[in-house]
Amino acid sequence: MRLLLFLTCYGLIVLSSTHMILYLNYRALGYTWKAVFTFILQTVDFSIFIGACIGLVIVYFSQGPSRLPFS
Repeated sequence: MRLLLFLTCYGLIVLSSTHMILYLNYRALGYTWKAVFTFILQTVDFSIFIGACIGLVIVYFSQGPSRLPFS
């Protein structure tokens, strides 16, 4: 279960950060850095990124089982 949560959070981080990097192309259209970063902070992708980072930290640092299931 922890592996599934870890991979899901990691995948969400990769997808949302990729979208946020693509939003930097607005800079080539003539927008200022402030406008681009303000837009990125207001998108759903940023919220997903923050939530997935928190989830990944929780999954990584939570205590696992004290012994293996088949030992």
